[in-house]
Amino acid sequence: MKKIIENWKYWVEKIAATAKEVLGDCEIYVFGSVAEGTWTGGSDVDILIVCSKRIKSNKERGELKALIEEKACLPLFHPFEIHLVSKKEAKWYWRHIKKYIKVD
Repeated sequence: MKKIIENWKYWVEKIAATAKEVLGDCEIYVFGSVAEGTWTGGSDVDILIVCSKRIKSNKERGELKALIEEKACLPLFHPFEIHLVSKKEAKWYWRHIKKYIKVD
């Protein structure tokens, strides 16, 4: 798991490209310990995906996250915590996130 976290940029770019393919118009950010530079081998990598598409249910959200993980070829066990939200839902995150990295 530590090796995946050490290569987090590679994986995040892969996840971002896949998210854009699956969702269309979206913005991707890394936040938490990775963005703050305080991660350890046991850390997770928090990824915020803000999409224009309205997500109708938690079931749909889960299915979209699973599809992104599968298409990005993530290993079965990985440290990426994907937070998939609408622009409206993202407001909560922006009130709580101190530091983030925008992924292009």
